[in-house]
Amino acid sequence: ELKKELYKACRTIIEHEDAFIDLAFEMGPMEGLTAQDVKLYIRFIANRRLSQLGLDPIYDVQKNPLTWLDSMLNAVEHMNFFEGRSTEYSKASTQGTWTEAFS
Repeated sequence: ELKKELYKACRTIIEHEDAFIDLAFEMGPMEGLTAQDVKLYIRFIANRRLSQLGLDPIYDVQKNPLTWLDSMLNAVEHMNFFEGRSTEYSKASTQGTWTEAFS
């Protein structure tokens, strides 16, 4: 029963993500990034999370379609010195160029 609920929740979340992505890309793709790329990526992540829970993947995405995104999302977390809280943003920790990221 719990497994069924988890799969149902996963599918619902992906539906909501798809709707948001469609809105975000309403005016068309960005250079090097399409709505379809992002949709494949969230399905790849959903499969990963299901696997981490000991469940079988449900989406036909075996390979990460946006490998460069993982390194950006998992970058070193820094603290804003004046506010004393994490900003999770750091220009200094990123490497490469935008051209490399989208090629």
